[in-house]
Amino acid sequence: MDTAVFHLINNLAGGSSVADAVVLAWARLGPLVLTALASMAWMVLPARDRSIMPRRLALISIAAAVVALGIAQGIGHEWFRTRPYLVVPAHLLVPPSADPSFPSDHAVGAFALATPLLLDRQARGLGLAVLTGAIALALSRVFIGTHYPSDVLGGAALGSGVALVLVWVATLVDRHAPVLWMPARSASHITEQMLRVIRHARRV
Repeated sequence: MDTAVFHLINNLAGGSSVADAVVLAWARLGPLVLTALASMAWMVLPARDRSIMPRRLALISIAAAVVALGIAQGIGHEWFRTRPYLVVPAHLLVPPSADPSFPSDHAVGAFALATPLLLDRQARGLGLAVLTGAIALALSRVFIGTHYPSDVLGGAALGSGVALVLVWVATLVDRHAPVLWMPARSASHITEQMLRVIRHARRV
């Protein structure tokens, strides 16, 4: 089944040079764009109270991506899955990689970035944008021939799972050790001051 779906998607490669170029560009640049979007949440989301929600979701998104990618490296080290283009015929649009196929680091990071932003009403619009990009990124990795579908599905599950755990940990900090948010609250206050200056400069 995994191989059949891989061929279904990967066989689309090579049919159009324009489509190949667009998908390849997103496969390469998507992680940077999604990281920028998640980081932008710090600037565009408000801090409603001392918990700095939902602004702190930007921090949780970045932290989740870092932690999940570290776990993914451990999984790949313990269980090395061969890339699909070394096992079955494939249209490979990128240079071969010596890294393990499972899980897809791109999917791990992208879904870790998207998940926390989906959990708050005010952050959800940005979260949906990141999620859409994450899905496109996951599909692009299969399209260009470098991952099985199960690699990106596993990566998506890992990234989302780690993100949900960190969101839960953040709620525990709220209850038992809110003082740990002091550095983030200070950074949030500085951000608010900067935004006020920018808004004032625009009115002048």
